[in-house]
Amino acid sequence: MIEKREKTYTTFEIADICNVRPTTVIKWANQRRIKVYTTPGGHRRILESDLFHFLKQYNFPLPEGFDLGRKRVLIIEDETDVGLLLKKAFQRASKQIDVHWTDNGVEGLLAVGKTPPDLVVLDVVMPMVDGAHVLSTLRADPRTQQIKVIGMTGKRLLTDKLKFMQQHTDAFYFKPFKTGELVQKSLELIGIEMLTQTK
Repeated sequence: MIEKREKTYTTFEIADICNVRPTTVIKWANQRRIKVYTTPGGHRRILESDLFHFLKQYNFPLPEGFDLGRKRVLIIEDETDVGLLLKKAFQRASKQIDVHWTDNGVEGLLAVGKTPPDLVVLDVVMPMVDGAHVLSTLRADPRTQQIKVIGMTGKRLLTDKLKFMQQHTDAFYFKPFKTGELVQKSLELIGIEMLTQTK
């Protein structure tokens, strides 16, 4: 199994988070207050876990949504009412997740590339880039192939596409589905306990 790489930060990003100059972050690194590593190109990078411990140790306020215990859920759904319904259902179900929603496959893939989520809730039939293309892209890349994916559709699919979606997702739902069941299954897949039952 290929593990998802831990997120890293540049000295400029750390400076922005801590509201200081980049030179101050470099000074912290030289004083070994914050743990850094250097890339082959000579650039300093800080692992997310090391940043977390530094912020806690020196009583810096944690950025909103910054918690190593939290999981990221990305909803890719072109129907606004369904996307918002699912987002609210996830937010009600657990305080241990950050939920994001995008209404098309292109933005979904860009979001995954920027910050890989722990789980994707993926609609199949969407304009421009459909869910099957998004899924095949995720499964083809070693950096994203272990992301949990729940597929869903409200449209009749060609047999081959339906078979592909069912074989390469961790669960698959047909609309209309019970939102609570989908959310509960999603949280089980990423090891999060559900706080409230969602209808």
